[in-house]
Amino acid sequence: MTLTLSKARSGFGKYALAGLSGVLMALASPGMNLSFLAWVALVPLLVAIHDADWKQSFWLGFIAGFIYFGAVVNWLMVALYPFSTWFWVTLGFVAVALYLSSYVFIFAVSINFITRHWKRSFGVRCLAYSFLIAVIWTGMEILRGHVVTGFPWTLLAHTQWKVLPVIQISSIFGMYGVTFLVALINGAIASCIIAMRERRTPSKAAVVPLALLIISLIYGWIAMSESPEGEKMKIALVPGNIRQMEKLMAWREGSAGRIFNKYARATELAAAEKPDLIVWPETCVPQYTFITRSTPNGIRALVQKWGAYFLMGTPHAERSPERKTYNAAFLLSPEGEEVDKYYKIHLVPVSEYFPMKRYLPESWQALVAGVSDWDHGNEQTIFSAPPAEFGLVICFESIFPGLFRKAVSKGVNLMGIITNDAWFEGTFAAEQHCSTAPFRAIENRVSVFRCANYGISCIIDPWGRISQTLKPGNDEEYLVGDARLRQGGTFYTQHGDYLPWACLVMAIFLIFHIWRSYRRMEV
Repeated sequence: MTLTLSKARSGFGKYALAGLSGVLMALASPGMNLSFLAWVALVPLLVAIHDADWKQSFWLGFIAGFIYFGAVVNWLMVALYPFSTWFWVTLGFVAVALYLSSYVFIFAVSINFITRHWKRSFGVRCLAYSFLIAVIWTGMEILRGHVVTGFPWTLLAHTQWKVLPVIQISSIFGMYGVTFLVALINGAIASCIIAMRERRTPSKAAVVPLALLIISLIYGWIAMSESPEGEKMKIALVPGNIRQMEKLMAWREGSAGRIFNKYARATELAAAEKPDLIVWPETCVPQYTFITRSTPNGIRALVQKWGAYFLMGTPHAERSPERKTYNAAFLLSPEGEEVDKYYKIHLVPVSEYFPMKRYLPESWQALVAGVSDWDHGNEQTIFSAPPAEFGLVICFESIFPGLFRKAVSKGVNLMGIITNDAWFEGTFAAEQHCSTAPFRAIENRVSVFRCANYGISCIIDPWGRISQTLKPGNDEEYLVGDARLRQGGTFYTQHGDYLPWACLVMAIFLIFHIWRSYRRMEV
């Protein structure tokens, strides 16, 4: 942001400012965690597009978006290369970065289109401009969270995942409320800079966004001062930390026994601390473990020895009426009997299922057979492990707030996440994935446990505080901690994402209304 305002008027200056926005947003994202940069990250882009035409705004938004998302999803290159060629990995990375950057250039063009009309009509007013930025950016994020099954990854809100007083408003507005607040402050700062550049006095209306930030912080501090209530449950998380290549080789060779034994040995140590619930992560053992209607005798005997409820993520196949395979989780009682199971509902496109596969030519279907063949579950399970009644999501599902809301609405007092983050070894992706979990806890005021193979395993309280953490670099093989059982439910749980959807509707209305005005002028 050291560029002079005069240079910002030049073509090079504008593109440099757009690139700076992309860099700042990437640095603010989980992984780098320079969260304070998020409050100014959009400002250079907004200054650049203010007096640009729509074509310039398109390219400025594209540059900012591609640098931003190219940086935060670069883990695709590292994660996928061992399992494919450089050509396909690079193509996949570029395609994802281009897709995600489209939301930024749509944002830039929309802001430019609306503000150019405002300047003709009544001039750009600082307060209206600040709220316009928040409305359009938030609308773009909710859209990104649902188009093509949705990918709400590294949202503007996620930059604040460690700034707990700020994100407590998620219990009212959800994570998109935090996005709205951060974008609003960016808009206020940009409006003041634009006013000074045009030799106008910065409007006092910028005080309103600042006041909303202060109110949000006060609410956050008050909320976090609440005394925790509810019974405690001791949970043992056993992530295993098995590398993905080792899991794949074991699957192909049918030698998953050594991986199972590693988990069992670590669990033996954890069981000595008398937990109420033992958790293994998603697809922890690369084999169909529960292939009959009864629990395998070996697992039953171990669970009886451990004397605790046992939750295990595993591939599962059913043969009635036709063969289906699921990314599943099973809960066993301390007696080793099956209590219930859950089949993953929201699968990862291409990785876990191939969209519209049945409509592809048969020769094409053969290319993806066995690679993307999981079936969707269709029911959210509430597991009973007294004193806990808990819901569960698997991996990718944890970035979607709706599944948590539905489970909490059914009366759970605890939520769980199991995941296999070994695909992301050596990248920021594991932390980016984990950054969504505190939001899920705060949105519903419910404790969350997270068991991640080669990721971040932790226990989170209803205010987003991570009480204990286990990472692959640690020497420990397991984590045992207490989770507070608290009946979840908040304003957000009841009403959902009303704010971002309202923002999207408002954005569409504004654009359509201005477009109609231009059409009438032409006539």
